[in-house]
Amino acid sequence: MQAYIYHPQTNEMTWAGEQPKPKPGKSQVQVKVIAASINPVDYKLPHVPFMSRQIKGRPVGIDFAGKVTIGSGQFKEGDVVFGKAVQGSLAQYSVANVAEIAHVPEGVDPKVAASLPVASLVSLQALRHGGVTEAGKNVLVIGGSGGTGSSGVQIAKSLGAKVYAVCSGKNSDFVKSLGADVVMDYTKEGFKLPNEDCPAGTIDVVYDTVTSPEDFNYEPTARQTLKKGGMYMAINSPSRMDWVRFFLSRSLPFNLQRSGYSMCLSDFNTKDLDFLANLVGEKKLEIQFAEVLSFNEENCKKAYELQKSRRAKGKIILEMAE
Repeated sequence: MQAYIYHPQTNEMTWAGEQPKPKPGKSQVQVKVIAASINPVDYKLPHVPFMSRQIKGRPVGIDFAGKVTIGSGQFKEGDVVFGKAVQGSLAQYSVANVAEIAHVPEGVDPKVAASLPVASLVSLQALRHGGVTEAGKNVLVIGGSGGTGSSGVQIAKSLGAKVYAVCSGKNSDFVKSLGADVVMDYTKEGFKLPNEDCPAGTIDVVYDTVTSPEDFNYEPTARQTLKKGGMYMAINSPSRMDWVRFFLSRSLPFNLQRSGYSMCLSDFNTKDLDFLANLVGEKKLEIQFAEVLSFNEENCKKAYELQKSRRAKGKIILEMAE
């Protein structure tokens, strides 16, 4: 099969013309990939502590939708499923744990389903973990027009929150169309947080989808918008120690993360994936595509160049040939 992989020696993303089909283990299914969606985490994994050694030689990507070719448990041959690909999603075939996938509901486009597992799942779980479990919360989404932030805006609205969002001026109308109540243009001269649109002590949960080692660090100023006891939820950090604390906290019975701050990665499970698919079916979550590209070497490179530019308005999809 063809695949786009992390090079076995350098971990650079590269095209591999011939790879063996992965075989499913216990409680796993083999799938023929229909569509895969890409995420910034794909090209950042080689630089994440504890992860770089695990991914060498493996196909790139996490998100997929595909048709089951070898079934297990409730997932039978021929079922169309979506979720986390254990062996990478940028390949013609992959395998997945049955506990980390769900059925694609009738009427839901597999390309849309393939866009949900990382960006929308982490948004749902970050907001819940931050305390958005009832209506009436104030949520600030930093990066409201991106693949992750746009799902965060919509999911926060579906949970009954008032949503404040930061994005560029050219994407303001798009973010408003997602349901954001207050939209702030970070490209405007003199922009800072807090401000008159989002004063100090206003926000229950900040959901930061932008801050990273390569980008502006919003935390020092955005945290000032939080109410006492509010939570700052982030999907990346410029600090390696935040990553170390995060991974140690996942394996220990106590939390080592900073007070009022939590890193988030998707916790893949069928129940939450079903919840997201139902939001799509109810028109409460719509996925915007920045690009839908055919799966080949040139387009894999193009997709990640666009993702790294941080100018993609929505999700980038690679679609496999029938």
